[in-house]
Amino acid sequence: MTTTYTLQNKFLQATFKSQGAELISLKQNEIEYIWQGDPKHWNRHTPVLFPFVGALKNNTYQYKNESYSLGQHGFARDKEFTVVKQTENSITFQLIADDETQKVYPFNFVFNITYTLSNSGLSTAYGVENPSTEDLYFSVGGHPAFNCPFEKHQTREEYILMFDNDETPEARLIEGGLIGNQTHKVFKQGGVLELPKDVFDKDAIVFNPNPFSQVSFIHEPTGNTYMSVEFKNFPFLGIWSKNQESPFICIEPWHGIADNVDHNQELTEKEGIIKLKPQESFDCEYTILINFENE
Repeated sequence: MTTTYTLQNKFLQATFKSQGAELISLKQNEIEYIWQGDPKHWNRHTPVLFPFVGALKNNTYQYKNESYSLGQHGFARDKEFTVVKQTENSITFQLIADDETQKVYPFNFVFNITYTLSNSGLSTAYGVENPSTEDLYFSVGGHPAFNCPFEKHQTREEYILMFDNDETPEARLIEGGLIGNQTHKVFKQGGVLELPKDVFDKDAIVFNPNPFSQVSFIHEPTGNTYMSVEFKNFPFLGIWSKNQESPFICIEPWHGIADNVDHNQELTEKEGIIKLKPQESFDCEYTILINFENE
């Protein structure tokens, strides 16, 4: 049965559910920063992507001459996690390989998600351990959805996404959920992504490689910065919303990426795949930073 957990300090309150170890709320006074999962648009909040990011070609991959089927973004987001540690300002959820996961993903793993609440925001740390005597191949990433607009009298189109440098990378075109070989322009000026209604008509905006390490949500009419997401050393980045009317934006830092349309489906040759040797571990972290000047 899914259980909810809360971390709170004098500035922020964060709520999580054990299913998917998912952050479902981050509030500062009356402002809710996390998308609340209205099924009319998209019924998730901040799902974790593990052991794969994005879609597999034909939902299938090959490993050691065996074929396995697995849907988009892997299985962790729908699994029940166990809380293995909780302090006043942090909580750690854990998922361990079992007979069910082995049917679709033939690896032993220990997957930890640790949330840490501070006075300025919330960090999400992913830790993957290989307890096996065999190599472990995986990807991992975040898919947090943020309310946009943050206040009822605003519109999504009034916001811009301001990045931490002035680069203007082209985004990879998505073809049937896979990464295409063509790119398209998304920036009109360096480091600033505007959000017209049609900005996601070609599906997610995917930067491969990702030249950025932080992005801020700025309400252009007022100049207010509501929040930022910091994601240092993530090689791939996705930005997505469901459709022209969906009042949320996902900022998705990834260690891994969907299959390319030309991929041969061999897991060990998948772009962005991480190889962990026996007894090794992997860690990465992104942080949601709240701007309190808008109180």
